[in-house]
Amino acid sequence: MMFMNIIHLARIARISTYFLICTAYLYYLSLSAPLGIDWFDWHAQKIFNAAEYLRLNGYFSSYGFSIWSSCTDCSIVYWNQGVYLSANFFPLSPYLLINHFGGKEALFFYGPLIDKTIIFLTGAMIAEIGIKIFKSSFPNFLVGIGIFILFISSPWVYKMFLASWAEIFFIFFLIIALSYLNANKNNIALFFLFLSGLFHYIWGAIIGFFYIGIIFLPTIIKDKTNLNIFLPSISNSSNNKKFLIPLSLLMPFMIQSFLKFFASSELLISGGSSFMTRVGINGDDIHNGGIIGAMQFLAGNRLSTCLPNSGLSIIQENLNSNIFIFNCSLSLIGMAAISLLSIIGLCLLMASNLSAKKFLTPIVFAFFVLVMILQQAFSAHLMGFSYPFAIFFAFGIAFLINLSSKYFSSVILNIIFVTPAIAGIVILSTRVSFLTGING
Repeated sequence: MMFMNIIHLARIARISTYFLICTAYLYYLSLSAPLGIDWFDWHAQKIFNAAEYLRLNGYFSSYGFSIWSSCTDCSIVYWNQGVYLSANFFPLSPYLLINHFGGKEALFFYGPLIDKTIIFLTGAMIAEIGIKIFKSSFPNFLVGIGIFILFISSPWVYKMFLASWAEIFFIFFLIIALSYLNANKNNIALFFLFLSGLFHYIWGAIIGFFYIGIIFLPTIIKDKTNLNIFLPSISNSSNNKKFLIPLSLLMPFMIQSFLKFFASSELLISGGSSFMTRVGINGDDIHNGGIIGAMQFLAGNRLSTCLPNSGLSIIQENLNSNIFIFNCSLSLIGMAAISLLSIIGLCLLMASNLSAKKFLTPIVFAFFVLVMILQQAFSAHLMGFSYPFAIFFAFGIAFLINLSSKYFSSVILNIIFVTPAIAGIVILSTRVSFLTGING
């Protein structure tokens, strides 16, 4: 009992430290970051438009779909052609509640706070999961802090402070679900899998198909590889129950598809880009950079950020300065190089650690599918789609550091050398975050 109390107190101490680090870092960003840490004006207005339209017309009007553009008369009669069909009201539900009870001012204050809270809790969870995964010579306290600070300081996370996407909620609930799956607490896990899918049905559907592949393909291909490591005990209990995992992830996709079908056919509304546009093969694809374009997220920002007329607020006075363009480019290239190293570290981690493989493989698969398929979407948007990479980045770098520490004979020497290494990566990440443009 005393041992369990000590572990509990150690966890509380770590989480409290994560909170202090996060608060201090956000305070620094609020003072130094050119774009601050609050929502972009355009993002805040967009969220308010969607929330206000549903509040005035009913949350199930237009089958739960809403608008992004501002309106003077938000009557549904005048906005049938402006409703956005990419997602219904559920991904907006936290903001809808705030706007319903507190109005616009409350939404603009508490909305960003909710985003930061979800991101902080996600960082704390992956830090604690990392402690369980890593078999490190470093104290657990330092392992957790290292993973957390690599995550929270990354440019992919910073973009979510400025204009959050549904990915932050999806990843949050998915991590909870995967943790329960790996602990064989299946009923709770199924609930959180379904909940994550409601917040982002595309990510949920891809991971659902991953589990379908795990269930069916071994029988079809006659592969004797043990894939049961990705499935909890529920998958082995009966033929019916093993389908509950993918079903819980695919149900939100089916619900969304039905709602979208009825909304587009009965109300004659349209909005959002088509699937072929997101893939980049609709015939007019000026924003599609192919696979290389889709992988721009590795640098944290596009290289075009360093060029004139990029919309970057901090270089207006230095627009024609060659030295700025040169150093800006070096920063992004350096970030891309570190990101590639983190991918190597992530692959080595998943190849050598069963717990890491069970936890990370579904997320990595979904991310890989989106990068490969939605090439135009990834080329055009470096914000929400790339957010999960912050998790891969933190785990990959942490594993490489842990691997290199084996060459030192002393834990003290490890700590002495690792501290400036992590500090250098955090400084680079912060520098790249400062290069974020007004559109993210």
